[in-house]
Amino acid sequence: MKKEFVSKQDLGVAYFPDTDLRYARQKLCEIIHDDHKLMARLTKTGYRKKSKYLSPI
Repeated sequence: MKKEFVSKQDLGVAYFPDTDLRYARQKLCEIIHDDHKLMARLTKTGYRKKSKYLSPI
């Protein structure tokens, strides 16, 4: 099964279903950027702060 890229907005909504779309994305981005270990691992996969999608890696 091929895994697809997921948007930060869709992932944010999955974690914060009772919020609006913009807030859910912003909250997810805050969590990612505040966690230095996670940010380092994502950067190795090609992630950048302005990326709209997350790799399945």
